[in-house]
Amino acid sequence: ERVDALRGSGRFAEASALLEPALRRNPRDAECLRLCAMVQHRAGQGAAAAHLAERAEAIESHPNTVMIIAQHRANAGETDQALALCNRLLAMFPGDTDARLLMARALEAAVRVAEAREVIEPLARDVKGKDPSVELQAQHLLAAVLVHEKREGEAVELLDRDVLKTGCPDGLRRTARYLRAKACDRLKRYDEAWESAAAANAIGAPQFDPAGYAAAVGVLLEHWTRAKMADFPSSHSPSEVPVFIAGMPRSGTSLLDQVVDAHAQAAGVGEMAGIEQFARELERVWDASLPAPDSFGPMRDRAFRNMASAYEVECQKRAPGALRIVNKALGNNRVVGLLARLFPKTRVIHAIRDPRDVAVSCFMGGFNNAYYPWTAKPEWIAVAWEQSRRLMEHWKRETDLPILDVRYEDVVTSPGEEFPRVIEFLGLEWD
Repeated sequence: ERVDALRGSGRFAEASALLEPALRRNPRDAECLRLCAMVQHRAGQGAAAAHLAERAEAIESHPNTVMIIAQHRANAGETDQALALCNRLLAMFPGDTDARLLMARALEAAVRVAEAREVIEPLARDVKGKDPSVELQAQHLLAAVLVHEKREGEAVELLDRDVLKTGCPDGLRRTARYLRAKACDRLKRYDEAWESAAAANAIGAPQFDPAGYAAAVGVLLEHWTRAKMADFPSSHSPSEVPVFIAGMPRSGTSLLDQVVDAHAQAAGVGEMAGIEQFARELERVWDASLPAPDSFGPMRDRAFRNMASAYEVECQKRAPGALRIVNKALGNNRVVGLLARLFPKTRVIHAIRDPRDVAVSCFMGGFNNAYYPWTAKPEWIAVAWEQSRRLMEHWKRETDLPILDVRYEDVVTSPGEEFPRVIEFLGLEWD
């Protein structure tokens, strides 16, 4: 009950802290894992939530964990897997509105427009006048379908009339505003598009301290130097399979993931959260007053070996037989030093894009402002971009990992040169 209360009020860190001791005592407590997954899900940490939900589901199946995994699959573009999980929920609970909504979202996101309409329209009819919340969400999805159908003017009218009205909850209002911005942009109503995105970003009054953010990056870089890392724990893993894409959101990380995934001997698995969770565990036990490896507390070579082994097993489970498996988690630029200790043979692809395009895309793109508050204002995005570059230049100096800079603009304009360059960097033959 306490966790639910904290989760409901947006106090996700406190909710997680409340659960952690119980989970440490019993890592196979399905209910605790499920609650942790639900907290991470509400916090907007989809990959971490899905990882926890899968652990819980392996012990004891529950509709909440199935739904979290389905949503993550949908967000990762794994539409068929998401639909299969939704159908599993509907077999247990015929007519379940959450499962039908998720099916509609997955199909819309995959631009399977006709199929999305087939789900949305009967759902909207079924809930009309009965469930205002689901009705609003169905109308929002219908507006998204109209945008796909290049009927942007109708989409704006629908949003203004039926969605963006009194009583629309903040979360839906935010996504509806972003959708409206996209439609107006395509209609060349640029000022209106920017105003809609700005209104979306202002919801919840996100707070960001540029100086504090830069200082936190500075502390990270101060601890993760070549000299200090020599005494840090290591897994000593010989595997070359794990590959990581690092860079700012909207810098082409997904495109590069798809390029690698197209190779017969490689796979792109989207975002995997295990390493970010491991990094958070390190932060909790870290004692900067002690020299390494004592500063890592109980997390020494064995913990690093276990993490690396578990990650490699998960990779092979997702892409059996692949020689290179790419993880494009958004936080990779912060953990390259840790990656060097977990996977000394790994390679890192650094995605770079013109910061003006990054700023516009992040500002208009509808990120989770609670977790990425810097996306709410262009001047904040500039700070985050600069700090990302600062991090990557540091890792090039302070680690021996091969790091390949790939510019989004070059990938788009010269794929005949850039695609082979990426594949060659991975140590694979051009296909």
